[in-house]
Amino acid sequence: MENAKSILSIALHAAFADGLKHEREREEIRSIALSLAGEAGSAELAPLYQDVLLNRVRLAAAAGVLTDLGVRQLAYEMAVCVL
Repeated sequence: MENAKSILSIALHAAFADGLKHEREREEIRSIALSLAGEAGSAELAPLYQDVLLNRVRLAAAAGVLTDLGVRQLAYEMAVCVL
C-alpha cells in the first residue's frame, strides 16, 4: 500500500505542477487510485490531496519509497497520464 500512496502522491504533484485545476486531471487521479487500491484507495484520496497541497508529502520522499524499477516506471507513467 505504501507504493500506491507514493504513486498517487507523485501523480498529484504532476497534476498541481502547472498551478491550474482541471477536472480531467481529477478524473485521472481517481482512476489511478481505483486501479491501484480499489475503493479503499479512493477513500484515502482526500487526505492525500491535503498532504500534497500542504507539502506534508514531498516529491522526493514519495519517489524515494519506490525502490523497484517497474514500480518507478509505473509512477512515471501515471504522472504523465495526468498532465
